[in-house]
Amino acid sequence: MKTKHKDMLWATAGEAGMVLAAGGVGWAAHQPFIFASLGPTIYELVEQPQLRSARTYNIIVGHLLALGSGFFALWLLNAWSAPHVLSAGLVSAPRLWAAALASALTVVSALAMKASQPAALSTALLVALGSMQTGRDAGAIIAGICLVTLIGQPVRHIRLRETQLRNPLIDQPPYPK
Repeated sequence: MKTKHKDMLWATAGEAGMVLAAGGVGWAAHQPFIFASLGPTIYELVEQPQLRSARTYNIIVGHLLALGSGFFALWLLNAWSAPHVLSAGLVSAPRLWAAALASALTVVSALAMKASQPAALSTALLVALGSMQTGRDAGAIIAGICLVTLIGQPVRHIRLRETQLRNPLIDQPPYPK
């Protein structure tokens, strides 16, 4: 099978399979183990396994730092009771400031710990903007991160061994003139 077709098959089956697995375990446990910030994490595990951010350490520590940053920002700015962005349809000032602070804390702590994980910023925003801000939500986020990492690392290692790796910054098609 040609590399391009093999990559298309891996990307499609790998990413859909990981979403299905995490979502299925969450469905069986009646917990939201699949959430928006896991999508980009799954993408990196399957399609960009050579990136540092696809390593177990970066995924787990990066998302945990983001989770903590989101909760800390809500606490510090007393934004817990501000309207949730999705239900209100707008961003209130307390939520906006909490989102900005959670983002800054996520980035600085991830850089300090050498745990950068781009999708982790989404985790910080899920908390700061109110989509996932309870203790139950925090447990589901941690479980989802661990589940995706557990499923994704073997897939990542297979991809590292058996596919032609691409540099996403270099291997882009040229822009039309």
